[in-house]
Amino acid sequence: MTDFVWSIDDAGAGGEALVEATRHFARFLESRSLAATWLVVPKPSGQPLSAEWLAVLREARDNGHDLQLHGLTHGDCFEFGPPAWPATSINPAFVETFAQRREELTPRYTVANLRARIEEGMEIFQRELAIEPVLFRAPCGAISQAMFHALAQSGIRYHSCEYISGTGYEHLPHNSGDLTPVWRDAIPHRPFRWYADVIEAPILGEYTWRGAGARSAEFIELARQDVTRIVNESPVAVILMHTHGIADDFDHTCRLVDAVVEQATTLGDHSFTTLEQLIRSGALDAAATVSGPDSLLL
Repeated sequence: MTDFVWSIDDAGAGGEALVEATRHFARFLESRSLAATWLVVPKPSGQPLSAEWLAVLREARDNGHDLQLHGLTHGDCFEFGPPAWPATSINPAFVETFAQRREELTPRYTVANLRARIEEGMEIFQRELAIEPVLFRAPCGAISQAMFHALAQSGIRYHSCEYISGTGYEHLPHNSGDLTPVWRDAIPHRPFRWYADVIEAPILGEYTWRGAGARSAEFIELARQDVTRIVNESPVAVILMHTHGIADDFDHTCRLVDAVVEQATTLGDHSFTTLEQLIRSGALDAAATVSGPDSLLL
């Protein structure tokens, strides 16, 4: 059996349109008896969470959704490590920007500095949301070995940002446009133990990025193919969304959710849950039967 997780990035950041998209999508999921893991930026661009965001996040929490940490400020895409794929596919300029700013950015990536950022985010969660986070996702998937050691020292043993497939981003104008499924083999396709014994729950893919609604049928077919493959490869599958992608085409997002649930149900006794539930039950630990590669340079 495979446990699927809807995970949604960048909650807490952005204006009214994204607040409302979050509220409407949470209610849509609830109408399907589903819950999501929302990755929340606790101090967006260095500012406190707005009253509007706090209200919608508390409402989601009270309705059974899972809220976990997504960096601290998400002020750029280099907060916890250098730029990484597939963010570099979404915005190739990240590579040049990091090269130009290397002397400024590299000193960020010490265990002490990153631990302070993580623990500041944890304190905000506890104060504003009455939640003790158990999982972290670095913004833009930009990570470092120091980040994992900082997580472990802060008491967080779970992370999720490595992608199994970035095929969905091929629809962007500067990429190939080809949505034929391609999976990477650089990491295991199932949860794995990584640096500092932190468990990584890899991301299967993303199908609701901005502009995806213009090719809705193709993205739904891509998702169906990915779901069919993953049930034979992993007991856990994390699917990524962004709040701005949901807001970009709400109807496409809802069609995608229904299609994925239908596909998983057709294939067997597969379920939809949250990352917190998998952690609390011990299922994520049990799924992490392999180790990740020693692939991070910093």
